[in-house]
Amino acid sequence: MKIRAIFGIDAFELVVQLLVTGIVIAWVNAVNRSQDAVVLTAIVTLSSLVTLSIRRRLALRSAAPTGLTTGEVAAERIAELEERLAELEAGQSRIGDLEERLDFAERLLAQGNREPEQVGPGDRRV
Repeated sequence: MKIRAIFGIDAFELVVQLLVTGIVIAWVNAVNRSQDAVVLTAIVTLSSLVTLSIRRRLALRSAAPTGLTTGEVAAERIAELEERLAELEAGQSRIGDLEERLDFAERLLAQGNREPEQVGPGDRRV
């Protein structure tokens, strides 16, 4: 799992946060007496964790996906597939109609190729 997914900030930003906290704790211990240093170290540590928590919350909130959810994407994809299926069915229906017309035209052409009976000048058909 990536550090950004857990903490909401990059590894570099996390290292900087830890280094700054460590430096402040070292300075507090160097400047103050041991009893005061323990309390101040706890305060610095708590402040650093609160700061990290706030940064994490803001980073994760700004990185939240604003697009469609997984269910919405699936529903949209199904709707597209149904639309394409309807178009294919309409195309197949049209192809069926065209096949029928072609068969009819072929029958007419086949009847037209037959030699009509010769009718003489005086012959009449009834």
